[in-house]
Amino acid sequence: MKKHLSRFNWFKYPMWQKILIALILGIVAGLVFKEKILVIKPIGDMFIRGIHMIIVPVLFFSIINAFLSVNDVRSMRRIAFKAIGFYVLCMLVAATMGILAASLLMPGKGLQLVSTLATNTAAPAMLNWQSFFENLIPDNPIQAFSSGNVIQILVFAIFFGIAMNRTQEHAVPVAQFCRSCFNVVIKLALLVMSFAPYGIFALIASVVGQYGVQALIPLLKFIASVYLGCFGMLAFYGIVLYFMLGVSPRFFFKGILTPLLTAYTTSSSAATMPVTLKSAEEKLGIKPLYTRFLIPLGISLNLNGLSVYLSAATVFAANIYGVHLGVEQYSTMLFIIVLTAMGAAAVPGSALVVMGAVQTAVGIPLGALPLIAGVDRFNDMMQTATNVAGDLFTTLVVSNLDHASDREVLPASAEEG
Repeated sequence: MKKHLSRFNWFKYPMWQKILIALILGIVAGLVFKEKILVIKPIGDMFIRGIHMIIVPVLFFSIINAFLSVNDVRSMRRIAFKAIGFYVLCMLVAATMGILAASLLMPGKGLQLVSTLATNTAAPAMLNWQSFFENLIPDNPIQAFSSGNVIQILVFAIFFGIAMNRTQEHAVPVAQFCRSCFNVVIKLALLVMSFAPYGIFALIASVVGQYGVQALIPLLKFIASVYLGCFGMLAFYGIVLYFMLGVSPRFFFKGILTPLLTAYTTSSSAATMPVTLKSAEEKLGIKPLYTRFLIPLGISLNLNGLSVYLSAATVFAANIYGVHLGVEQYSTMLFIIVLTAMGAAAVPGSALVVMGAVQTAVGIPLGALPLIAGVDRFNDMMQTATNVAGDLFTTLVVSNLDHASDREVLPASAEEG
């Protein structure tokens, strides 16, 4: 017995195995101890607060560092245009996947909660494309940082990076400071993420202990629709990589396993970014010039999992209220989802902020939002993992189109499987 125990060393396990073990143990603990397990919820809350603490500095200094790594701003602009084109395409495909999955499983059909949901439900803060553009540029950068406005911070970082490139030798002290800050915040992020298994155990155990399995049965089809749509999107990534680049899907998904599991359990693309960057550069062989610009950009603009979730949730709400969705409604849904998803913050729970705009646009009452919010945590995990996979997919594709990948890594690995 002692011999077996001596072989077990928790600290020698790779992070993804620790996270997976914590996830399984958290589910078991929640089922066994039920609401008593809520006593450990503050541990999970502290971990989430740690995640929120690192989001702003990691995003800001990552964008700055990306601009400092190139001397030609025009090449950066070319890369950004290619990436944004793929972002729009992927989100359209993702929203379509969500519609197809929900149409197949028909979540919400026959749900007997309409009368209670339809009353006294306040509409969430609505987003529209005009206000999104109006608020792109912060009138007060400090306020943008203090409020955690990801889009405004992203825009400010881009302008700041362009200005530093154009200032040249006079910006050298500032550039050295920003590079040092980038290295520090990445280490800080990795330090926070080293507590992930313990925070994740507490979070998952608390969710399962509070709601239980029985409370989720009426919503299982909705959850299944989101997961099916997200798995369809993952299959789309593999197919495109195989036929477009000749890259084995096995090589791709094996290389991104750690960021996928991290994203799934933390529900935060931004908090997963250090792990995502490491996998992109070391496992997929993509040059830092592209990863350190496109990964942060994708976190804010390439939300494929959110697109799946929004479309599936809209069909779910339509089924509850008996609203017929025709070609015009589906077309409107796709258009609105792309616009609103690109403006959503890359933090847990962002879907509920933009969902009201999508459902209102196609004439669906907002009474189903509390029901959707009840299982948001379960769906948020899968959609975040899909978001991260989409960021890595787009970065790999764009870097190959720009002939920037490490060709010694990809061809040999791509032949696997």
